[in-house]
Amino acid sequence: MKRKVSTQVEENFFRRVKLEAARQGKQISGIVGEALEHYLNAKGERQITAGFITESWGALYLPEAKVREILEEEEELLDT
Repeated sequence: MKRKVSTQVEENFFRRVKLEAARQGKQISGIVGEALEHYLNAKGERQITAGFITESWGALYLPEAKVREILEEEEELLDT
């Protein structure tokens, strides 16, 4: 499934992307998508397999021990 993204870029950068898209016979969105994919692959994208972290796209990462600690505190609060 594709998602629409809106952003702002410098005029010179946009012209370069537009020219490259025309040169390759692709849409601008294709060029930008490929560039983002290349960037993420080069960064060594972390693979998150399951659970809450997956649902938050890794933005809310906490070590497992900290999550367990928080859950134990919550349970204690609910018991009182």
